This record gives sequence, C-alpha cells and structure tokens, in this order.
Amino acid sequence: MDKLLEIVRRAIERYNRYRSPEAFAKLVKAEGDRVIIEFSGSFCRSCGVYDWLEDLVYELKEVDPGYEARLIAWSEIAEERIIAEFEVKKL
Repeated sequence: MDKLLEIVRRAIERYNRYRSPEAFAKLVKAEGDRVIIEFSGSFCRSCGVYDWLEDLVYELKEVDPGYEARLIAWSEIAEERIIAEFEVKKL
C-alpha cells in the first residue's frame, strides 16, 4: 500500500503542476486498490469534465508504468468541486 500511495501522490503532484489553476487534485482516501480524489477548479464548468478527471490515469502511468488506473465513478459535490473514485492495480 505504501508504494501505491507514493505513486498516487506523485501522480497528483504532476497533475497539479500541469493543470493548476484550472484544475487541482487532492487525495481524500486510499483503501485497498481504490483511491478517492477531490478535484476543484473552473474546469468543472466545462463540457469535457471526464477528460480532466481521466488525465490523472495518464499521470499515474507516467509515474509508474507498472500500475494501471481507471476512473470508476465521479460526482459533483459543490460548485467547482468533484469527488472521483479510481481503481489502481499493479500489472
């Protein structure tokens, strides 16, 4: 789990470096192979919200190609705030 958390944290750091201030990601919870990420920013008003969320999958792959992630579910919890659940597995 420590390795997984480190990879997720590094992916979030990369995500924020390249997408902030339009989008900002924050780890909320990690349990087993599931992680909950909160996204915030003006991207929430765009029609391509799914793409902004899925970008974290690609950042994770960049950090460690030995892991695979997929977006499971997401919901808008407030204006400019989304919670998303990802499944992350070692290949």
